[in-house]
Formats: sequence, structure tokens, C-alpha cells
Amino acid sequence: MEKFKKLLSISILAAFCFCQTLASAEPLASPTPSASPEVTADISAPQPGSEDPADDTVLTDADTEATPEAAPSPAPTAIPADKYISNTLDFHIVMAYKKYVKDSFIKIEVYDKDNNLIGSEREWVGGVTKTVDLHYDVPEYRLGESFTVKLCEGAELLSYYDSRIKPGESFQIKTNYYTDSKGEFVAGNKFNFNATPYWEKEVVVYVNGEQLSLKPRARIVNDRTLIPIRQVADAMGVDVFYDSRYDSVVCSVGSDEIIFNLGTTYATFFGKDRYLDVAPCYIQNSTYIPARYLAEAFEAEIRSEDYGDHIDVIIGESKKVHDYFAKNPVNRWNISSRTNYMVWVSKSEYKVRLYKGSKNKWKLIHTATCAIGAPGTPTVTGSFEYIERTQWDYGTYYVGPVLRFYNGYALHSTLLYYGGGEYDSRVGVQISHGCVRMHPSDINLIANTIPFGTRIYITE
Repeated sequence: MEKFKKLLSISILAAFCFCQTLASAEPLASPTPSASPEVTADISAPQPGSEDPADDTVLTDADTEATPEAAPSPAPTAIPADKYISNTLDFHIVMAYKKYVKDSFIKIEVYDKDNNLIGSEREWVGGVTKTVDLHYDVPEYRLGESFTVKLCEGAELLSYYDSRIKPGESFQIKTNYYTDSKGEFVAGNKFNFNATPYWEKEVVVYVNGEQLSLKPRARIVNDRTLIPIRQVADAMGVDVFYDSRYDSVVCSVGSDEIIFNLGTTYATFFGKDRYLDVAPCYIQNSTYIPARYLAEAFEAEIRSEDYGDHIDVIIGESKKVHDYFAKNPVNRWNISSRTNYMVWVSKSEYKVRLYKGSKNKWKLIHTATCAIGAPGTPTVTGSFEYIERTQWDYGTYYVGPVLRFYNGYALHSTLLYYGGGEYDSRVGVQISHGCVRMHPSDINLIANTIPFGTRIYITE
């Protein structure tokens, strides 16, 4: 037993000494990291605009020991030499919006560094054109080469960054190349331009303070403002008609008239021959003349105001038109109508007059003789509106059409047989129960002309 205890003590002591030896031993050395593999950079194709400095960072021992197991970076794929060679140029042109674009062809030429013409392309430009793309097949060149771009025609302005040129002028462009974020090679031989097409300023016409909606529109031709004569003359209160015998347009106010002969500068103003500096022309089925001819002939002030993108042509009141209308009594009575028509019944004259126009500018378009109410049943006087169209039957005869304007008062035909003809055709007399009678041709013309709401004005 004593022997066993002694052997156990010796074993324990030996184990303790062995552990102490391990604890005091020197640490093992770390393995030396392997050297990074050599990476070949493509320095022949730098990316334009890159601001990254060259990678010349020196690794410290700490950096090396931090990533002893890091795998070497793969070498970038080499770019074939022919990637730097091209034989094309592409232009993408964005056209500025203009309301009235003139149809044309934009033409752009390309010249090499020795000023040799190497490409010329043209494309149609019109009101619907938003962009134009031009492709050029040119002699081979190395990316990085510069070219001269010349605008020949088809646009007022061509711009590329800060460079802006007009027809006949040119600027420089330079091709390039780079690698994108995915490391893919990109050839810089496609260019974006902006252009302003040939265009016309909008012409806005005002007559007597009101803007006209002209169709076709007024326009500028050879620096002259031309207007569609009929629409503007109507707005001024001037009558217009086409005389096919002489291929001419006649504008008149009463007996005063001017005659424009199409295609020639010869004209007649109030009976006197005159030669114009611009001949009237035909555009979109309408006759056009310079606005100033019409305005000044009828003694109306005219002026124009240029706002850059449009011109306002402002025509005032015509003195000749004003004086002519002032002679007509209905234009001194300030009679208005909710329509473009007005009917005046003069009981003392037994006349019905139909006018077209507006307040203080009523034009007489038809006159009819009428019968009015008998002394015991007189025709009412005053200002009324046309409210109903009907027919009145009396067994043996009828009247119609009947244009009722107040209670049982109306404008209507003479008494008519159902089978045709007039039962009582008398006009110019006091005979009715208060209505105004007219022959069938007259009442039918009025009934087929005036809409509901037309003013019916009746005087003694």
C-alpha cells in the first residue's frame, strides 16, 4: 500500500512539471504570407472624366497580416485593338417646339481634321417632327479623333453644349471611349444635339378690341403680315364678295369700294387705279392681302406689336364704316339682339327690315312690305324676342309660318289656301288683328334665317 501511494505521488509531480514547461515555452511563428500576384492594368484605355488616382498604395505588415488568406484579384479582360477603330458617326437631334414650323430638310455635313468632306446627310423637318437621327458612314478613324460639323440648312440654330451655330457655320466635336461601371468598353461616337427649326411667328389679329379666331390663320410672308381678307373685313363691318368675271375681291361699305385683283398688284381704290407693292395671293382657299391695305383704305388705325414668339396686329374702328352705319337709324338706337339678326317693323312705312350684325352695326339684308293691325286692333310697339314658330289654321285658309314674339302677336304670312295660292294677299294696309303679315316669299326667308331669341323691334 505504501508502495502504491509513493508511485502515485511521483506521477502527480511529473505531470505538474510537464504543464509548467508548456506554459513557459516560446510561441510558434506565424506563416509568412505569400506575395500578391502581379496585376496588369489597361492604361491605354482610360475612362474620360474619371477622377480616381492611380492605385500606388503600399501595403503595411499589418495589412498583410490582416488578410493572409486573400485570393489575388483577377486580371481585367484585355480590350482588342480594333475596338478603338470606328467608321461611323451618329447624331441625335432634338427639335425645339414651335407652333408653326415651316417644312424643310435639315442638312448637316461632317469634315475630317484635314477639312475634307467625309459625310453629308439630310432629313425632313415639319410641324410634327420632334427628333431627327442622322447616321454617317465615314472612313476609318481612331476613337479620340475630332471632326467638324457644319449646319447647311433646315434649322435656324444647331447647338452642342455651349456651341451654337447658324446655317453656314460649324463647330468641333471629339470622339472618345471608356469602360462603363460593368467594365464594358463604350465607343463615344454618338452625339446629342438640339436644334431650332425654321418657324413662323403666330399672328394674332384684333379688330375693335376683340381677338379674331381666324381660319385659315394670318401669317407672315416675306416680312409682310398677310390676313385672310374676308374674315377680317367682316369683323370691320366691310362687305366682301368675289367677282369671278375679273378674278377679283371687292370690299365695300355702301357705295365706297376697293377692288383687289388676284395675282397682280393692280387694284382700284374708290374708283382710282393703284399699284400695290404686294399682290394679293391665294392660300388655303382664302384670299390674303397685307393687313395695312384694308385698314388704311377704310380709315382704320392699325399697329403691330412684336412679342418674340408672336405678333399682335391691332386694327381700330373704321371711320368709313362708322359713318355709314350712323346713317341708319337702327344703329343710333343701341338695339341689341341675342343672335346675329334683328328685325325692325316700321308701322308708318309698312315695312319689315331684316338686319345682320350686332349692336350699332346692323346691316340691312332684306326688306319686305307688310300689312299691320287694323285701327281697332293695332299692332303692338316695343322691343320683343322671337319665341315660337307655328301655324294657325282657320278652316278655309291658314297662315304660316307664324313667328310669335309676344302673346298672340306674330309675324306671319298673308292668308293662304291649303291647296296653294293666297286667300287674301293684301299688304301695305291696316287689316290684321294685330299681327304683321307678309307675302309667303318674305316670311319664309325670314323664318329660315332668324333663330329663336332674335330681337323684334316695332316702331310707329
